[in-house]
Amino acid sequence: MANWTDKVVVVTGGSSGLGRAIAAEFAEAGAKVICIARDLQNLTQAAHELGRSGATVDCVVADVTDDQSVAGAVAEIKQRHGQIDVWVNNVGRSLRIGLTDARVEDFQELMEINFLSAVRCSLAALPELDGTSGHLVNIGSLAAKTGWPLVAPYSASKHALAAYHHQLRLEGPRSVHYLFVCPGPIRRSDAGQRYSDQAAQLSEEAARPGAGVKLKGIPPEEIAQRIRTACESRKADLVMPGKARIAFALAQISPRLGDYLLKKFSSKKK
Repeated sequence: MANWTDKVVVVTGGSSGLGRAIAAEFAEAGAKVICIARDLQNLTQAAHELGRSGATVDCVVADVTDDQSVAGAVAEIKQRHGQIDVWVNNVGRSLRIGLTDARVEDFQELMEINFLSAVRCSLAALPELDGTSGHLVNIGSLAAKTGWPLVAPYSASKHALAAYHHQLRLEGPRSVHYLFVCPGPIRRSDAGQRYSDQAAQLSEEAARPGAGVKLKGIPPEEIAQRIRTACESRKADLVMPGKARIAFALAQISPRLGDYLLKKFSSKKK
């Protein structure tokens, strides 16, 4: 286990869900954690609860879809803590909608939230990470590796993020470690209800975690722990569950075989 004492870890969307689990994991390991989100009340509550164990947890209110807000957050963190050792681009949103029903605006919205926010934050944080030989972590999805029915805007935005992350590995500062994380459905207390309104006119599978993919929900704490250890070993990517890599590799060899395997992984044969 690496020594995270006095390391500064920034997590966007750190007040809830996977972001909060990532913040908790690094805080428990001894790092100084800064959670970024738009809602001050939720941030303050998360920081208070995470800090109960004696961890150093700070919060910064910022909107990752706004250039000036992100630049201001980086400057504030640098002023308060002097450095940034890890930056986790965790903010994201999904959408349940049929491909032919999706509007250009739906794609634009998810591109802004899931892709451009990560680009914006990465560009702002890279100079600081370059100075500390730090870690830039982008949270993708299995949908960054393949298409999937009823989530086209989401999948397209995550594919864009995957391409950008690859460019970072090729052209970003050499001192920085780049980790791309692609988890399957994440276990949540509201699983099955979160997308019920969006999926009301769609198939039953649309409301389920992962839009019906036949994979068990992964506890966010497990993903967070794997992210920390992947940073320690400076691993390039993290796919959970690992067996999904086989399907992705076969799909590159044979798209028709890939589509067949996707249908086998769905809740309902199509």
